[in-house]
Formats: sequence, structure tokens, C-alpha cells
Amino acid sequence: MSKTLEKLLAIHSSPALCGIKPSNLISIDFDESIYEELEELNRKHPKLCFYILKKENDKLLILVYRKNVFEKTLSNDECVNYLNDIGYDVSSIDNMLEDLKNRLYKDEFPHEIGVFLGYDLDDIKSFVEGEKCIYVGYWKVYSNLDEKLKIFNKYTRCRDCVMNLVNKGFPIENFMR
Repeated sequence: MSKTLEKLLAIHSSPALCGIKPSNLISIDFDESIYEELEELNRKHPKLCFYILKKENDKLLILVYRKNVFEKTLSNDECVNYLNDIGYDVSSIDNMLEDLKNRLYKDEFPHEIGVFLGYDLDDIKSFVEGEKCIYVGYWKVYSNLDEKLKIFNKYTRCRDCVMNLVNKGFPIENFMR
């Protein structure tokens, strides 16, 4: 794996790699070798998925997720109902991802991507409705700030720990098991 991809995964996807968050997004400069790297990662780490959501200009937007945590999040009844209500085909995870991918290519950014990233559903709805947020962290918070701060702190501690170990020479793949 390239050092660039390893660093991006450590910085932007540690919580998903470690299984404390359903998924994370990374944006990476496009080069032909990235397809092979992602295929190899998907092959070597069957509990994880490195899914290309969008290719635009010279950038790739990749959704990194731990399958069991991601599937649990997207099978939550409230999330399923929300996505269904806004037009997603909720019959399978693959169909939901395909709908998300298609929406990313349209003019307006699909704010429901927060569901896929494990954001609080009430915060997603409040954001879409244009309410005033009370805090900005990993996402915009509209309620239960203390609870969200604990979640954000856990994500940050995870990222910092993984980054520290990667900087000391431990391969990121240690966190992909």
C-alpha cells in the first residue's frame, strides 16, 4: 500500500477501520494504481470495504467501512424509513449505496450521506431543515451536545492513536483485521 493511502486512511478513516464508526470518507488524488490498491485491500480485508463513490476531475471519493458496523447502522428502522422516505431503494445495502452514488453525481450534495457515516439522524434532519446548530464537530450538532462530544472525543482519540502508531512505523493494516 502506498504511504499516501496509508496516511489518508489513518487520518480520515481510523474510527471506521477500528469499528467504532460505521464509515468514513476519504478524498484521494486519482492515479491508475489506486484501483489496484483498493481491489487488493478489499481482497485482503473481507471485513472492510473500500468503495468508490465518485470520480471527478482528478479526485476519487472513497467510502471506507467495516461491513458489520455499516450494515447494522443502515438496517436501523429509523434510518431505513428516512432513506425510503427520500427515495432510496432500501431493499439492500448495495442498492442504498448505488442510490447514494447516483445522487453524488447530481447538482445538489446529498446531505443524507450522514446516515451512511453514522451521524445522528435527528441532527441530519435538523441540518436539512436549516435549523441553527449548537456545535460543529465531526458533524453539525443540534441536540444532546454532551453525548455527541463524547462520541467526537472517542473518534479523535482513535485517530490520534492510530496516527501515532503509523508514524512510529506500524502498518495501518494492523487496524484492518
